[in-house]
Amino acid sequence: MEKNRETVLLGFEDEHISEKYKNQVNFCTNKIGGKPDYPPNIKLDPPICGLCQLPRPLIVQIYAPLEHSVYHRTLYLFACINPNCWNLNESWYCIRVHSQETTFESEETISSKSTSVVTHWCDDADDWDDDNNTNFNEENGNVISNIEKVSDEDDESCSLEDSLRSGFGNLFVDDRNANKGAQGGAVGRLHSPSATAEIEGNEGEVISIDTPTFPQRDIASLLQEAAPLPQDICQSDSRRISSIQFSPYFMAVWEETPDKQLANVSDRHVKELLQDYQQKNDDNSYLLSPEGGVTEGGEGYEKYEKSNPAHGDKMFHQFLSKIQSNPGQILRYSRESSPILLYPLQETMKKCQYCQGDLVFEFQILSTIISKLKLLTDPKQIARLEFGTVLVYTCRKSCWSSDTIFRTETVILQKELY
Repeated sequence: MEKNRETVLLGFEDEHISEKYKNQVNFCTNKIGGKPDYPPNIKLDPPICGLCQLPRPLIVQIYAPLEHSVYHRTLYLFACINPNCWNLNESWYCIRVHSQETTFESEETISSKSTSVVTHWCDDADDWDDDNNTNFNEENGNVISNIEKVSDEDDESCSLEDSLRSGFGNLFVDDRNANKGAQGGAVGRLHSPSATAEIEGNEGEVISIDTPTFPQRDIASLLQEAAPLPQDICQSDSRRISSIQFSPYFMAVWEETPDKQLANVSDRHVKELLQDYQQKNDDNSYLLSPEGGVTEGGEGYEKYEKSNPAHGDKMFHQFLSKIQSNPGQILRYSRESSPILLYPLQETMKKCQYCQGDLVFEFQILSTIISKLKLLTDPKQIARLEFGTVLVYTCRKSCWSSDTIFRTETVILQKELY
């Protein structure tokens, strides 16, 4: 839902989408990874990277309807995981999909009807099986009782168990070390029946001992900047390509704490420290002002001044401060607001390619999401992306027509600073 310009919604990783939740996930769900959940009337193939022709898995799915609109509105952001395409705008891809409420309700009605038909068919399945077995036996003139069959099988199994029990009952365990070959271990008594299963060769030859080995490490692979692509993604089979996806997680969303509230907390902390210092040292030369500053000898107030960061990059310092104020955030949403940047934008903002209208900032993902993206085919955690922040700009009018399936939005990537 569209929010006030000053309101910023933050996205955080939530619970894993397991099998029990898959029926509850649809195009109205905010999530990380997995397969894109399109409206029931829309089917799209996995997007292909225009640089390397490899499939691009889903990064995030954002449900973002606008006020005074009759459409559901969902944004899908994809990225290429090929290391050669990292930190390039062309490797990212965002589409916008609209759907009406009536379409979604009609599909639910159809699915409920189909479910009732399947349930009714399952209720009759057991009766059909019993009648068929009875008719088949009566036509041949031999109606065999299932109870007699089971009893015969039980007699055979009991006789086999009795013979085995009598054979094993004549064995005893020698207290000597069983690893010394024929001199110890389980041996049979005299005149006892021989075992049907025998081990060929000496016992010492049969026992295998795993010799511990030192771990072998490939130093060259450790120095590689990126892990190689999985074999499945390099196959031309479309079925394997569609299976490449990140592990799906729900995305929790809540509002960001305004900077003014954080500043008030900081000011109160400064006042408490100064008052504590005055009480311990009986120093009244510095008095607190009503506005939160200090005065010396009752003269004009003196306020604290914020110093510049040591590295001198105010924009990067602000970027880190915003992230550290709410640790764990992976997404920032604020339509028609301003994003937090690593450095000033170098790209000239273009117009909407469909209606030639203005573009507005809608959301951005942060590099903190990289550790959350776990490819299902990876046996262990491997970083499959590299970036500083990714900005998504959309059409201000959110232009749409009834014959449209989807529309592509503008993605701008900023590299991570070193």
